Amino acid sequence: MNIPVAAALLGLAVSLWFGIAAVRELRRDTPGHSFNAAMIHIAMVTLFVPFCLIVIVTYWNR
Repeated sequence: MNIPVAAALLGLAVSLWFGIAAVRELRRDTPGHSFNAAMIHIAMVTLFVPFCLIVIVTYWNR
């Protein structure tokens, strides 16, 4: 395994962590800064996960 794959796997793990935390915050359904931050985190996770998967597929056998 090389550096890009390891970095993408780390990125997936961090995205999973932030995604779970954001979903937990969104389930509380209380307006405020945390709710807005959770919405932004969900958007960032949806953009970052496909990028990580593309990097893993591209660099897996190099």
